[in-house]
Amino acid sequence: MRRPLRVELFRGTAPAAALATAGGTVWMLGVHTDAWAGLAGYFRSTLLVLCALMVAAGAWQAGRERRRAMGEMLTSTARPAWQPMLVAWFAVALGGTIGTVSVLGGAAVLIAPVATYVGQGWWWGLLVGLLALWTAAALGVLVGRLVPFRAIAPVAGLATFVGLGAGTYLSNDRVAWLSPVQDTDLTAGQFIPGELHLTQAVWLLALTAALLALAARLRWTTLLTVTLAATAAVPFLTGPRIGRLPTDSRAIEPVCTVDGPPVCVARINAFILDDVATVTQPLLARMTRIPGAPIRVADLDTLSDGQYPEDHVDTVWLNLSEQPRALGGLARGDSLRRLFGRASLPTCDALPEEADRTQYVAREWLTDEPQPVADLPTDQLRALPPDQQRAWFGEYLAAARDCDQEHLVQLGERL
Repeated sequence: MRRPLRVELFRGTAPAAALATAGGTVWMLGVHTDAWAGLAGYFRSTLLVLCALMVAAGAWQAGRERRRAMGEMLTSTARPAWQPMLVAWFAVALGGTIGTVSVLGGAAVLIAPVATYVGQGWWWGLLVGLLALWTAAALGVLVGRLVPFRAIAPVAGLATFVGLGAGTYLSNDRVAWLSPVQDTDLTAGQFIPGELHLTQAVWLLALTAALLALAARLRWTTLLTVTLAATAAVPFLTGPRIGRLPTDSRAIEPVCTVDGPPVCVARINAFILDDVATVTQPLLARMTRIPGAPIRVADLDTLSDGQYPEDHVDTVWLNLSEQPRALGGLARGDSLRRLFGRASLPTCDALPEEADRTQYVAREWLTDEPQPVADLPTDQLRALPPDQQRAWFGEYLAAARDCDQEHLVQLGERL
């Protein structure tokens, strides 16, 4: 067994599978560098591409055996016909796993210096994801042996990509757990319980065995493994919906600045706390001693179940999900400043043009960001003494919260 496995690992499809999965992992990480903060969890999203590549690799391996008439050769030996197929599948799956793990390991080394939270059961997500690659390789072998079509490998890979992608839109979240691919519906504060990971692992193992038995045309083994796979799928019908997954209280625990106006982020985002504070603390300081103005900044991820931003009017709530960069720092510092301006100021809809201009003046005064309206009298506001500027802004906050159109117009006319 060792010699055939060694031959398949170095001369079969396994090297190509390793290169393909390594390239696919690099590409997925490069496209979504903001997701590196949750590297282990994001791996489940990359399976959309990696499983498709593994199905294609498995189908190509099976087609390669058929093109070389390996089946006829095996019938003339005492060795069971399913044994070389199993060795070939194992080699392809191992190659794909090595390619994936090598890239993920490199990414983990890069983010280790800035990581501030490991996460509950992260290794479960990694294990189930790797099992999915082996299942995908088995599916590819089955398709390649059943369909004598030279181009079946890319067709099967594309069909897998489309099928798994469509599965992420299933309205029945319980059925969606049959797929190893998890999209971005999981919030930062949620985690998949270990027992659910274990159920997925058992399902994938049983499904892999069933696919290989079908490919080897072992009738009774197929019947047994298909029964096991069906049994393993039953718990998903009573499993939790995505929105009902437990909250990782440690992940959303606030981590706050110790100097200056308070700025708090979730522990999973703590590595960008200083960067967020650099942008937002000067804006908070500008509103100091203004009645009704926010006095602190908080990460939306720190909200637990049953809490809403509206319950804390003295806080500017910021969505930082797209801000972290892979190696630290903010991905969009300018947009964070604009987001602060929108989140910190009350907004009224359907205002007359004069009142609407007053809102833009207040936002430009606070953030120093150009607004989409020309000829705003912001410079006239800044020319006033600091106490008068803060008094004007305080009046604006009171009028905007009540959507007092007349008062908003008057504030604009005073400049």
